[in-house]
Amino acid sequence: MQDIVSFLLENPDVLKQVVNGDACLLGIDPEKTGVVVDSIRLLGKSWGGGGFWI
Repeated sequence: MQDIVSFLLENPDVLKQVVNGDACLLGIDPEKTGVVVDSIRLLGKSWGGGGFWI
């Protein structure tokens, strides 16, 4: 799972496509995809910002 999060953080265009429903994470069910996206949002907030743009 950490590899997926790292990939998405390094490729924000892919992250945006996943969030918008234009792309999916192969082998990851929609519920887990939601957990990954929510985790990235929380990670942005924990860095003192307003969260990531997603």
